[in-house]
Amino acid sequence: MKQKYKAIIKVVVVLVIGFWVLSIIPFNRKIKQEISANIYINGVVSDETSVFIDGEKSNYLFHDNESFYGNFHVLSYKKTGRDGMSAQIAWKNDEHIQRLRYYYKGTFPSMDIISTLIINEKMTQFALMFTDGTVIATSDELYKIYTQHISYNPDTGITSIKAINKIPKIK
Repeated sequence: MKQKYKAIIKVVVVLVIGFWVLSIIPFNRKIKQEISANIYINGVVSDETSVFIDGEKSNYLFHDNESFYGNFHVLSYKKTGRDGMSAQIAWKNDEHIQRLRYYYKGTFPSMDIISTLIINEKMTQFALMFTDGTVIATSDELYKIYTQHISYNPDTGITSIKAINKIPKIK
């Protein structure tokens, strides 16, 4: 009888360790795409641009903390495409906003891009803002959602997020 309980305990321990390992290991997905987006100045579409995305996005099995590492080059903003420039996008649990950070050779250069963006999990729909108020968005709907919830004060350098729990998940 003791042998039977020992065998059951061993199986349970192995299963628990197995699930734990699967929960901390990301299953990376390669993303390489070009997305067209509008450039909004003072709420009006002034031009169009493309965003080249090339990198890996992590996908965890049991939680929503995901991240992207690679190139996120906004064609109309040359700094984002500089040789050696990389980007990281971090998704947070239960928040439908993400954080965008650029890094270059071990530093985090000033990019004039606000680090708060909204982007879907497939990275095909997004909106982001520059410190001068210019917004790059893939649709009018995302532009409106972004500007309704996120603002930037150039005098103080502070980003404000209004009603974070009301920002819809972008599909």
